Amino acid sequence: MSQFGYTGRLFEEEVLGVLKISWRRDVYVPFNEALSLARVHQNWNPSDPSSRPANDLHSEVALALELEDWQELRLYSSVNSPLDYFHGVDGFFEFQGQVITIDVTTNSRKVTAKADFVIHPTDLDENRPVVAKMIARALQTERRSK
Repeated sequence: MSQFGYTGRLFEEEVLGVLKISWRRDVYVPFNEALSLARVHQNWNPSDPSSRPANDLHSEVALALELEDWQELRLYSSVNSPLDYFHGVDGFFEFQGQVITIDVTTNSRKVTAKADFVIHPTDLDENRPVVAKMIARALQTERRSK
């Protein structure tokens, strides 16, 4: 149990939901294929996430990107998918073809992961504007570097 009274998996599910997807855990799924599977099996509209924490984060990133049309920014869940299982990615933002991955965790000591960003409960509350700006900057940097 975490200091917040629930497990990391429950926190992931609360923030990002769970994808309903069948797949064989004994057969490796490469990153890009796992990303595509997560896109196809979404449990919400990626431009308007259903959960309050995800929707708030999506909104803050859209504001940081200074978007007029927030539908340009998408936030996908990948909880309970090959992307989660094989690649340690609980969700990802996509903007103009660029992808930034996130790992949502209650483990306060976890600061590095396979994902681009580690998101803690405080990052969805008091630190949300700062985290959103960092994600927006990463999306813009990725776009310029390609």
